[in-house]
Amino acid sequence: MESGVTRVDATGGYSKRLKSIVYFVVNRYQVNRMKEQVHEINSKAYIIMNEVADIFSNNMDKV
Repeated sequence: MESGVTRVDATGGYSKRLKSIVYFVVNRYQVNRMKEQVHEINSKAYIIMNEVADIFSNNMDKV
C-alpha cells in the first residue's frame, strides 16, 4: 500500500487476551485490495473504516 502503519498493543475487553490493533490510511481505490490482504493474513480480523477529510503530518519520511 506504500503507506505508514501504526501497531498498538491492546487487551480484549471481554476476553482479556492480548491483541494488536493495526492502523493505517488508504485511499478509496485501495480499499478492496486492503480488505483482501488483511483477510489473507487473518480471516477473522475486524476491519473498521472511517472517512477522512484530510491528513496533516510533518512526518512523511520514508525510512
